[in-house]
Amino acid sequence: MERIVIAFGGNALLRKGDSGDFETQSARAYEAFSSLGSALAEYEVVISHGNGPQVGNILLQNEFSRNVTQPMPLYSCGAMSQGLIGLALSFAYERAKYEFGLSRDISVLMTRTLVDKNDPSFTNPSKPIGPFYTEEEAAKNMKEKKWSMKEDSGRGWRRLVPSPDPIEILERKQILSLLSNGFLPVCSGGGGIPVVKSNGFYEGVDAVIDKDLASSVLASSINARRLVILTDVENAFLAYGKPEQEAIGIVNLDKITAYSESGVFAKGSMGPKITAAIRFIRSGGKEAIITSLDNARAALAGKAGTIIRP
Repeated sequence: MERIVIAFGGNALLRKGDSGDFETQSARAYEAFSSLGSALAEYEVVISHGNGPQVGNILLQNEFSRNVTQPMPLYSCGAMSQGLIGLALSFAYERAKYEFGLSRDISVLMTRTLVDKNDPSFTNPSKPIGPFYTEEEAAKNMKEKKWSMKEDSGRGWRRLVPSPDPIEILERKQILSLLSNGFLPVCSGGGGIPVVKSNGFYEGVDAVIDKDLASSVLASSINARRLVILTDVENAFLAYGKPEQEAIGIVNLDKITAYSESGVFAKGSMGPKITAAIRFIRSGGKEAIITSLDNARAALAGKAGTIIRP
């Protein structure tokens, strides 16, 4: 059975206008599994996912309750989001399993991702997270907590954290064990909990790892044949948003690399997905797919989406 990693985008659990409550997230997760349908039975699937809205809400809860209970560090908030999203996915999958007659049980795994403590992003934090602060509050946080902060388009000040490159998925052996025993693993949520190695031990660091780049590392490390990155558009595009925009269909590694190096993909959206796909193919993957959730099954059949091959 062909092994694939499916990376759910944020719209798999929350869409614009959704309330954000747990029931809504569970319902969206059920829609996601229903869109995949029989593909969950046809392949040996590993699920990864984003966590932006969820970890953002946890940080807000941290902030508003800071005078009542001790706030938790960012990396532990990432772990909380893995559990929260994993539960929603578990409830949703059980419904889909019954409906589609699936045989595999789901297993949610707390997953850490190793990063380099000397990664350049640690000296130049650039990823905004959490709530907005006044200038006075920001000055206090920068002085007392040593946070990096930046004014955000007139809306207030936000904390900036590093976004280091993922190196290794530490729970790789556990994921492989789950697969060999017939489970559907859910792992590397939100890019994984960022950790560094210090004095022979792992310790958490406040950072945000791109979930698509981490999914690429995950897919390569477990010898997946395909990496499927699900987002809110059917294809990657050239000249996106312009009258001359052009959808990219089946493309080889050299051509998509040339497009990427020319700077046509936005750094904050499609860029990391393309980079993740390129890295996966360079590491021995046979196919990387970028498409929407609704088109996932057609893309797996080679009939939709951006499909990158060696």
